[in-house]
Amino acid sequence: MTPERPPILPPLAGITLAVLAWLLLALVAPEAHAGVAPHIALALAALLPSVVLLIAMIVTQSSTRALTGAIDPLAGTDSAFLRTNQRVITNTIEQLSVFVPAYLALAAGAPAARMAPIVALAWVFALARLAFWIGYLAGTRLRAPGMAATFAVNLATLISAIWVWLA
Repeated sequence: MTPERPPILPPLAGITLAVLAWLLLALVAPEAHAGVAPHIALALAALLPSVVLLIAMIVTQSSTRALTGAIDPLAGTDSAFLRTNQRVITNTIEQLSVFVPAYLALAAGAPAARMAPIVALAWVFALARLAFWIGYLAGTRLRAPGMAATFAVNLATLISAIWVWLA
């Protein structure tokens, strides 16, 4: 029996929505003052939605454990929800470990006039992680748009940061 190929449309939809969200958010993002410190301050503030989302994931996990009595994650009694939510938390931390250094490097090296699109990147990252979380909880294949959007944001941020520092 041949394994089923993953569909291409959900990841493409995720990437397309991420690009559209970025373009829209770049229009309303605040501008930065000249200098590295204001850039880093603005970039750190723009990371707050991702931090709030991660805390929401952790609180959801902890409260579900408390409510269901599945306190010991090593006991093998975790529900599908707990296992899935833990994978979302783990993957979000992994994605943040790529995004945050690249994002801060990009913000530090970018001219002030380019900070609005950079701030928008942080918001799109958070929205992509939210889509991943909701999609994964709804069904394994439904995580694809959020994962693809996250990958696109991470890749664009990393390439842009490298470009800024090499130029």
